[in-house]
Amino acid sequence: MKLSSLFSPMKASTILPLFVGLLLLSSCGGQTTSPVKQVKVLGYGGVTIYPDVAEISVEASFTKDRMKDAVQEVQAVTNSVLALSKKYTASGEDVRISSISANKDYAYVNGKNQFTGFNSSQSITIKITDLKRLEAFMEELLATKINRIQNISYTHTKADSLRREANALALSDAVKAADNLCSVTKSTRGAVLEMANYRTLDTGNGNYSADQDIDVELYGKGFGGSGFKVTPELLKFKSTCHVAFAIE
Repeated sequence: MKLSSLFSPMKASTILPLFVGLLLLSSCGGQTTSPVKQVKVLGYGGVTIYPDVAEISVEASFTKDRMKDAVQEVQAVTNSVLALSKKYTASGEDVRISSISANKDYAYVNGKNQFTGFNSSQSITIKITDLKRLEAFMEELLATKINRIQNISYTHTKADSLRREANALALSDAVKAADNLCSVTKSTRGAVLEMANYRTLDTGNGNYSADQDIDVELYGKGFGGSGFKVTPELLKFKSTCHVAFAIE
């Protein structure tokens, strides 16, 4: 093979772009990007307020020899609670009623399940928007034939705005924390690089309401429907804000 054939025009046109490409790759590989200097901080914010809404869930449950009698007993109690609720609620939407259930009831006696009758039950949830009347409502409620208080929960009608206020306070606290650190290092806080927010309600269930730990079966109700005091707890909407700022 002749040496001149290695450097024919076609061969040269292929080798030249390849050579230029290798030069570009080697030059790019030599460049390094310096990491952005940053400061990461946590900010905390909270808003404390008394609740302005209470929800009370109660149950009527009876076991009778006949299914019809059990259902009628439950319906009678439900009707009495509904009549009472009209005195204390703002609208019909403030009362929720579950579907009535009816089943055979058994008791475990001497190692065996024995049929004790037919059970019927129904739950009712009442929203009270005037907490000054809550205690009076509870006293009258306990005078009915309900046999269980399932739950009492408290919340606030402005929960969403209170949550946003807590978020803003947490962010403001994070900015102050970053400025304090920058002043120590004699640097300047720059743009936000990363931000995350975490919200909680320290007395509740994460749903902007506080549940009172109560599940009372009212056998006999010996206190005669009076003397049952309910004290709402303070609600505290808390927020934690994680922010990363560039340092200039």
